[in-house]
Amino acid sequence: MNCREISEFLMDYVGNTLDQDVQQTFQAHLTQCTNCYEYLSQYRETIKAGQLACHDDDVSELPDDLVRAVLAALSKEPRT
Repeated sequence: MNCREISEFLMDYVGNTLDQDVQQTFQAHLTQCTNCYEYLSQYRETIKAGQLACHDDDVSELPDDLVRAVLAALSKEPRT
């Protein structure tokens, strides 16, 4: 699995809906790639922010485009 594929499986990974073999491959990549590990952390933080903004524990209706836009904006911010 490469970095591009990680982004394709991210929602399913966080939602714990990946097949076991795909999940193991995903996790193996995360142990080797700090960029993808950080991307996953930001993705989870985005979900939490969406939950807080929506005052709802279920953000399944949160548009994928919105999540991607927030993640893109986060990746452009200078890191401290």
